[in-house]
Amino acid sequence: MSDNSMIAAQVATLVDEPGVTERLTVTGPPDVLPSLYRVTTIATASVAAASVGAGRLLAARNGSPSQPAVTVDTRHASAAFRSERYLRLDGRPLPNPWDPISGYYRTADDRWIQLHCNFPHHRNGILELLDTPNDRAAVERSVARFEAESLELELQAMGMCATMARDEDEWRAHRQAKAVAELPVLETERIGDAPALRPEPADLPAEGIRVVDMTRVIAGPVCGRTLAAHGAEVLRVGAAHLPEVRSALMDTGFGKRNTFLNLRVAADARRLQELVSTADVVLQAYRPRALDRLGFGPDALARLRPGIVVATISAYGRSGPWSGLRGFDSLVQTASGISWAEAEASGEEAPRPLPAQALDHATGYLAAHGVLSALARRAVEGGSWQVRVSLAQTGRWLQSLGHHDTLAAPDPTRADAEEFCRRLRSEFGELSYVAPPGTVDGRAPAWTMAPASLGTSPPDWEPRPA
Repeated sequence: MSDNSMIAAQVATLVDEPGVTERLTVTGPPDVLPSLYRVTTIATASVAAASVGAGRLLAARNGSPSQPAVTVDTRHASAAFRSERYLRLDGRPLPNPWDPISGYYRTADDRWIQLHCNFPHHRNGILELLDTPNDRAAVERSVARFEAESLELELQAMGMCATMARDEDEWRAHRQAKAVAELPVLETERIGDAPALRPEPADLPAEGIRVVDMTRVIAGPVCGRTLAAHGAEVLRVGAAHLPEVRSALMDTGFGKRNTFLNLRVAADARRLQELVSTADVVLQAYRPRALDRLGFGPDALARLRPGIVVATISAYGRSGPWSGLRGFDSLVQTASGISWAEAEASGEEAPRPLPAQALDHATGYLAAHGVLSALARRAVEGGSWQVRVSLAQTGRWLQSLGHHDTLAAPDPTRADAEEFCRRLRSEFGELSYVAPPGTVDGRAPAWTMAPASLGTSPPDWEPRPA
């Protein structure tokens, strides 16, 4: 089987439609991003899955008896998986979002632990436990006094973001890995009854679809910007007291308006309820069950808005001892053995991450597929729906494809991606960005709205034409 045939086969499995390969065209070389793993495969397959979901919704709302054709280029999909590093503001890269304290540290038992400190409160909590100043050399000396697993346990118990580097065999034996192994890559379930809600015919798959985007960093925001590229109205809801990564906000803010609501303030919680009552989709990427405690869990949302589609994105999945942990792409790579395997294959001493935030991006596109496909089902079957994805489930999918060493291949540069880039003026300056990949029925998705600062829009939907 050629690698492009493998991509098509993966898409057929993801979208649960063997015949999809007849209308799917994959172009470009089979391997673009150098890795021990098939990163190009999951990049292209997840983008294709989102495109298939968009096609399903387009066919459902227009009453078409046939599904539209989908095309994806492996180079474009791979560039999109590096969108945050390829973004340019007035011709210059954005500042590195990584805090100097973030990274890998050797421990007393000659192992490695990763500390994730890109949010100030995460960094400060780690420094407090280590009883050390905000200085990398001091942190190195402090970490070197601990054994990796005991430090991991202490930091996780404090709600901090850290994990010990494991190899793949260690991870497979871990209770969390076993819990993840029982889950599919993507879960979609009906969580309530509602009449069929068929959107009016339109040229764009998600035109007129209202999306409340309550996500941060990469995976969830990638889902939201993908829905926006297919025509959805996306209102990103954050809170003024929550930290943000500015470069990620700009990269994933295309096609969205941004508002502030603090759900611990009664008036703001009521306003969110009002927004949801006329929404079609809610995206949330807080820790599992975090929003349940505030009255905005999936079941509550389905009661508030029968016919809602809720996408829940987490780090480690909905079950298992780590299901409630905070987590990020690089941490899941480190915990699951991906970073260690990449390092060993490269002859490096410290863990080595993938050539892109591949778990984040793939999870975002898979979530978009789930949402778009659920909206298509809602148009015909009715019902309220929940879509669940996690970085760990996506990581398991990548690992299930086996090792495929392309580490010696040239690493694509920003110049290599230029043909896939577009320009848009924003309040920050001129942005040069990777356009959304994939086409549906010969039409490429696109953003018409530049990223905006947080809190610049009121908590309202745009007026609809009379």
